[in-house]
Amino acid sequence: MHSTNATRLETNAAQLGRARCRRLRARLREDRGQALVEVALVLPILLLILFGITQFALALNSANDQTHIANEIARYATVNENPGGAESLQAWGKKQADNGEEAKGTICISFPNGSSNPGDPVKVEFKSKIHWLPGGKTVNGALKGLTNVPITGTATMRLEQSPSKYSAGCV
Repeated sequence: MHSTNATRLETNAAQLGRARCRRLRARLREDRGQALVEVALVLPILLLILFGITQFALALNSANDQTHIANEIARYATVNENPGGAESLQAWGKKQADNGEEAKGTICISFPNGSSNPGDPVKVEFKSKIHWLPGGKTVNGALKGLTNVPITGTATMRLEQSPSKYSAGCV
């Protein structure tokens, strides 16, 4: 009788083991939870692409703003006007910038031919840097070439009047 009980136990254990294997195989074949793994793998890449597109758009917007401000200052320079009153034309131009980074930039007015007679060119350059990545010294140190990218807006026009309300130089 003892051997029949042992045989039955062995048969039951074998059947339970096969049943467990079938259930395990069925679970492994299921697709539940697969989407979570795929999202976890793809999400960082998508966020990086989205961040890059956004930063590029901001840089392009800054470049367009700087070119617009340089054109505006050059136009005021050609007709010998200074809408800033007591402040310099360059300082007035920096106040027109939308972005805080642009306001940290430099605006230079120069006369490429060396003279400022009517008909001579006046050149305005608005230079600033865009910071692609926020972060401290660790991020900036690791990605030296990407953190501070120079952006320049330039405009050159012909003088209609000799300058008396502004002067060449950088602010």
